[in-house]
This record gives sequence, structure tokens and C-alpha cells, in this order.
Amino acid sequence: MIFTIRTLFFNLRRLVFAFFRIRTIGARALVVCDGEILLIKHTYQKGWYTIGGAVEKGESTLKAVKRELWEEVGLITKKTPQLFGVYFNRNDWRDDHVILYVVKDFTMEDVDSDEIAEKKWYSFDDLPEDASPATRRRIDEYLGKAPISDKW
Repeated sequence: MIFTIRTLFFNLRRLVFAFFRIRTIGARALVVCDGEILLIKHTYQKGWYTIGGAVEKGESTLKAVKRELWEEVGLITKKTPQLFGVYFNRNDWRDDHVILYVVKDFTMEDVDSDEIAEKKWYSFDDLPEDASPATRRRIDEYLGKAPISDKW
């Protein structure tokens, strides 16, 4: 096999991009009950968000969302969370995929989390002004007010 300078350049470029590219997977949940949605406010950023976080090495997205629900708000699912959508998030430096589930059947216990400043139920018709844009888009998709996107 003969390597040209051009082939060498493209192969080196591909290796560099593969080495430095940071790709992550997140698992989040829309927790809904009686026309309301449970949102959280983090201690480290402003605004209201759906519950979730990063999928850890060796963990499925389903296991991750269940773990995040427990850690952040003390929620235990009674039925398997339903897959709602898979989204690509290219905000900032990210090369991220977010897997979104819907949870409707659950129990909750009190837990303390260093990450969560506040949790609160909101009516779909009365969301907080500072709900994140992505949170608003996911709620609109869930309510059928917008088509399900593939972009976070």
C-alpha cells in the first residue's frame, strides 16, 4: 500500500480528531403527574430543568436515568420509563446525545442532593419563566405542540 502525503495528512487528522473529540451520553426524564411536570433547579446553574445527567461508563441509559431520578429527587419508578426521544446536543464544546424518557408511575422519598437547590411541580400551562429553552422544547414535544426534533 502506497501512502501519499495527502493520505498521511487525512489519516493523521482523523486520529487527532478521534483522540480529542469528547463524546458524551446523557439520560433525562420528563416526570409527569396529573397535568404537572417535576422540574429541578441546580446549585451550579440558573434556570429550571428536567431531571437527569451523564451516563456513566458501563451503565445503560435506562439504569442511568433511574439512578439520576433517585439521586436528584428521591424518585423510584414503578414501571419502566418510556423512551421518548434521542437528541443530538452540539451546544458549546459538546458532542453529546441525550436520551429522554417519560416517567408517570413512581413513588418519591426525601433525599438530599448537593446538586439540587430546589425541586417543584409545575402545571404545563404555568412553567417558570426561567425554564431552560431545551426544557420548554421537550415539554412542547410531549404535549404535541411541536414535532419531536433530533436536536436538543
